[in-house]
Amino acid sequence: MERLKKQQRRAEWQIRVGFLLLLIACGLVTFATISSEHADKWVNHTQQVRQAIIQLYSDVRDAESGQRGVLLTHDPRYLHPYELARQDLAATESLLASLVADNPSQAALLAKLRPLIDQKMGELEHTVQMQTDRDDGSALGVVKTGVGLELMEDIQALTRQMDRNEAALLEQRLDASHRTRALLLAATLFAVLIAAGVAYRVHREGASRQRAIFEKNLALQDQIQQREAVEMRLRQVQKMEALGQLTGGIAHDFNNMLAIIVGNLEMSLRHLGKTDERLKDLVSRALTAAMRGADLTKSLLAFSRMQPLRPKSVDVNDCVRSMLMILQRTLGEDIQIETTLTAGLWRVFIDRPQLESALLNLAVNSRDAMNGKGRLVIETSNTYLDQMFANTHVEVTPGQYVMLAVTDTGSGMPPDVVRRAFDPFFTTKEAGQGTGLGLSQVHGFIKQSKGHVQLYSEVGIGTTVKLYLPRSSAQQDAEVFAETMVFALNTSKKILVVEDDPEVRHFVVACVNELGYAALDAESADAAQQKLASHPDIALLLTDVVMPGKNGRQLVEAVRPFYPKLRVLYMTGYPRDAIVHNGILDRDVRVISKPFSMQELARELKSAFAAETV
Repeated sequence: MERLKKQQRRAEWQIRVGFLLLLIACGLVTFATISSEHADKWVNHTQQVRQAIIQLYSDVRDAESGQRGVLLTHDPRYLHPYELARQDLAATESLLASLVADNPSQAALLAKLRPLIDQKMGELEHTVQMQTDRDDGSALGVVKTGVGLELMEDIQALTRQMDRNEAALLEQRLDASHRTRALLLAATLFAVLIAAGVAYRVHREGASRQRAIFEKNLALQDQIQQREAVEMRLRQVQKMEALGQLTGGIAHDFNNMLAIIVGNLEMSLRHLGKTDERLKDLVSRALTAAMRGADLTKSLLAFSRMQPLRPKSVDVNDCVRSMLMILQRTLGEDIQIETTLTAGLWRVFIDRPQLESALLNLAVNSRDAMNGKGRLVIETSNTYLDQMFANTHVEVTPGQYVMLAVTDTGSGMPPDVVRRAFDPFFTTKEAGQGTGLGLSQVHGFIKQSKGHVQLYSEVGIGTTVKLYLPRSSAQQDAEVFAETMVFALNTSKKILVVEDDPEVRHFVVACVNELGYAALDAESADAAQQKLASHPDIALLLTDVVMPGKNGRQLVEAVRPFYPKLRVLYMTGYPRDAIVHNGILDRDVRVISKPFSMQELARELKSAFAAETV
């Protein structure tokens, strides 16, 4: 063991050395790159200097050419290149001075060049002025003296000298750059070779330690298998997440369509006369079917755990009855479903879609335990969990509960399986047949609802799962029975409906008008802002959440500073939107879920106007 530790320390030291050498190589490469960029910079600088020298000489030549043309042709048009050269000459001299400011020898040559250029330009200006004054003979006489020629030769000599100096300087810099690159390349290759040698030694020593490591790996096989099992379960979670997102997206579109169907059927039902009993019955049946479709969509969302808890006072017996058809279709004809529902059952304060999802989950587990054939009994009763029971069961509060029990005639579970039945990812099914999340989701939902779960099972006899749901308070019950339609007493209250789907928008506007309010509509957040600007007396904003461009939350945040007293009611058909986070509605957010009835809309609008501005 001590020898193994020494080898490990030596290998670690060699790895550090190799890593240091690689860092040195990287540093040399970086330095070489910077040096190359620096050399390129000086090459570009030299090119600029040479170009400025050429341009300076060219400007003087152009001025002289213009002067010669005027003297020979007496044509004033030749003054144009002369004047243009004079204008450019000062800028070129200034540019060249800035470029050679860091080179004393070049700056000295430029200092000698400037008076010569001034003398030459003075001679050109003097002769041009003579020609302008019609003194052609004197002007040509000045030219024939050869003074201007000598000046041009001196100017040319100095500019050529400056150009040669700059070319020599460039050559020196390039030579130095090439030498630096060669040295850096050699040093880099040397560092890489040394690092490769160290890596080879590490590899060789690692091979000698492989056998010892292999022996240790044998002791870790169980842990590796457990890790693979966890990874497989995580993949299952990812699949469930993808399924949940797909379900949510589909539910959004279905909820919009159902909102139109439910709303128009409800409005038709309200406007049918008493003599249209047969037609009213047909519309009522269609409305009931549409509402079942809406409930089914909500159940799917609850099953995917994408819907935040919205507890209400619920009749568990009614919940069981409404689920019977879905359960029968899910379980199949070979499973007999029986119900024992207690009369006078207390109401419970719970999220109904989530409760339906839990019931469906338990029924599917029972079907699998019975291999698709047997008897399923659903039972409800009022019960009381006393302090003695609470003392032996963590997180149970003594009080009144409604018990919902699901019993099957399946194979049952042994005690060790019962103890782990609610553990996340625990399943006795074959690989690919279950995620092990069903009972854990039921357990989490019931605990979140401040209830309790008990599981009883005997091998060969069957299993019973009892859900204890807390009884709702009198105030919570009263909210359910306050179902009288309330219409607006003040029709001057204006409500702005913002919805991108034209059919849904038309339905909501019709509902708002039907309830006695004055409705305005907008198809987008931008259009809504324009309507608010032109109608400052709008009292409430009824906006969809998921819209192209700005969503509903962004619209509210944009207009809130300008309309602090504006009340807001969101409507949404998609649970994962801008007002829901971590499965819980944002604080101080008022929302109505699509599809909704006119009764629900009336209640929400009344509540919004009764509450303080949020």
